Amino acid sequence: MVLLTNHIRAMIDNAVAMYCFLDDYLKLIKHKEDKQCKMNDAEIMMTALIASFYFGGNHEHALTYVREQGLCKCVLSKSRFNRRLHTIEELAYSIFQCVGETVKEFNTRMEYVMDSFPVKVCHNIRINTNRLLPLNKEYRGKCVSKREYYYGFRVQMIATIDGIPVEFAIVPGRWGDTSGMKALDLHLPPGSRTICDSAYTFYEYEDLLQQCEGIWHDSMRRGNSIRKEPAYRTYYKQAARKIIENVFSGLTALMPKRIHATTIKGFLLKNKLFIYSYTFNNLCKNNVAT
Repeated sequence: MVLLTNHIRAMIDNAVAMYCFLDDYLKLIKHKEDKQCKMNDAEIMMTALIASFYFGGNHEHALTYVREQGLCKCVLSKSRFNRRLHTIEELAYSIFQCVGETVKEFNTRMEYVMDSFPVKVCHNIRINTNRLLPLNKEYRGKCVSKREYYYGFRVQMIATIDGIPVEFAIVPGRWGDTSGMKALDLHLPPGSRTICDSAYTFYEYEDLLQQCEGIWHDSMRRGNSIRKEPAYRTYYKQAARKIIENVFSGLTALMPKRIHATTIKGFLLKNKLFIYSYTFNNLCKNNVAT
């Protein structure tokens, strides 16, 4: 009973922290919204983050929780909530970008880890029956670690050495890592270093990034690589890559086996919300949000 009470208190504290941060940020940028709205945009985003972190992306359960705990004066129905959430999708992404830029400023080590993980819409055997994605070879990807093919997307991500995501991009599942990393903004301070596995090896892109942006794209070298490196650097990069793998483990733990969505836009939005909620809670643990 004590553990359950402490868990409920932690949930409420996280919800209040989320709302205070979002509300302060919207006031800072002088965000305007309709005065007739029963739930303001900060409450909408707070509820969506609660749904992603605690309820596997189930908005109906999150709305019920917010209503029972009295976190909002008025709670919308599920359909109205989803419509409001879609209207502020770009606003939520801009907040994530702002948080990412702040984290980059405080990242004195200037080291980042880059990798990708698959997001399945369905398995290959159910391609013809899925209703979200059209039949297109671009969405047929391969997960090498699990030795299986899937139908869906890949999430390219950059995180700090402390395991806090700062940039991400969702690309079709067929895209390789060398193609997918080009979808990232790579808006990193000059002198930064991105550590990634050998799948990101692209010498021309590496040289161009170093000359133009001052960013060291440090991919692991294959055995037949023309650019050799000392053993201690290989060992360090192997250890650093475990950080991004832990991030992916934390993210996939939040996601249910099947993400419920009726449109592909809603499916992608839910995946983004999982990343937002994971990032915010990691910031709270590291006391960066303050």
